[in-house]
Amino acid sequence: MRKINLKTIATVTLLVSLVATVGFAGDAQTTIYTVETMASEIGAIQGAEITVEGTIVGACKSGCKMWIADGNYEEGNLFTLVRAKDDAFTFDTKKNGKKVLMTGFVVAKYKDYCGDKAAAKEGEHLATEHPAAEKTETKEVAGSCAAPVKVETATKGELEEMTFFATTVKYVD
Repeated sequence: MRKINLKTIATVTLLVSLVATVGFAGDAQTTIYTVETMASEIGAIQGAEITVEGTIVGACKSGCKMWIADGNYEEGNLFTLVRAKDDAFTFDTKKNGKKVLMTGFVVAKYKDYCGDKAAAKEGEHLATEHPAAEKTETKEVAGSCAAPVKVETATKGELEEMTFFATTVKYVD
């Protein structure tokens, strides 16, 4: 019969510990965002790697981009544009109506109330004082004044659009 020494026991214990640690690390819960939760938490998650799940509601014929929403899209519902990060791949254009699970990051564009106001004001000025002037001339640069709310505290009503840059895509059939 073979003797088991202390070195063998220590080695086996170490291997079992490493395997258990790796196994449990793979079980870490990943938050899966919907389009709605992505929009409501945009200030906290913008630019961070996240996982989003949605239903494909449209795709470019070339597969360069697609749009997702939560469930069946109806006019007025939230949706987001999805692009492959660095154009690394194309999307399957025959998956409309199917669920998709993606990893990547989201970037938001906020409404520029100041710029809209400046552009409207300049348009009125040009129309009344210089009817023949081109509307590209501006005295006040659109967006040159301070934004009404910081991006981090922007509400859903101030969010204009979101673009999700996917690094991985899994079609859920």
